[in-house]
Amino acid sequence: MAINGDALLQAARGTVFTAPAKTTIPTAGVKQFLLNSGSVKVGTADTPVWDNLGHTSNSNKISFSKDGGDTTTIDTWLMAAARTSTEAPTITVSGASVQGDKATLKKVTGGWDGDHGGVIVPIKPIVQKLALFVLAYDDGDKLSFGLYLPETDFTFDTIDLTGDEFAEFSFNAVVKSTDALKKGPNGETGGYALFSPEDFAADGGGLPATVEAGKDIRLAGQPSTLGGVKLPAPTA
Repeated sequence: MAINGDALLQAARGTVFTAPAKTTIPTAGVKQFLLNSGSVKVGTADTPVWDNLGHTSNSNKISFSKDGGDTTTIDTWLMAAARTSTEAPTITVSGASVQGDKATLKKVTGGWDGDHGGVIVPIKPIVQKLALFVLAYDDGDKLSFGLYLPETDFTFDTIDLTGDEFAEFSFNAVVKSTDALKKGPNGETGGYALFSPEDFAADGGGLPATVEAGKDIRLAGQPSTLGGVKLPAPTA
């Protein structure tokens, strides 16, 4: 394995795309996922579509946690640690939307329209069966990185109005093993896929497929999150 300093990543910017569980990666590849795309089609048809969740918290960025996964050893009278077994951990993706528009609130909470307006949120969280694509972008070295999670149990967590920054509407997504991913060499079942900058640059003319060439970095039509910074067009 070569030492590659060009592969060092800082997730300075990013967003999350959601779709129904088991929605596949776009047929044209992960380079179709752009920070400023409100939605991304899987193929040429109008559905299925990946929807951009939009602005998420910068102070509480998307994070992954693992619970469990302990390894147990079993001794024999003759030998210590004659056999080991490892339990499957629970992997949870956590984040917080900071968009307070009705469409985003309904998406994050799983809520519904009230008779007199508003969004009704149940006390017991609704489990939404969603696929997620987490797009991270290093705006210093112009590199993209992605995580594809075909099956998650997505639930609303809580509301935080206490900070000096934007109000936050937090969520959790438990990652599930899925047959939507290619099996391992010994029939192993995967849970998620990682996409390196090379995957985004494939057939991309030398430009990481994170924003359209020459366009502001925007999320679902919102004002530029990088103060009007533009990326250069691809070079030959």
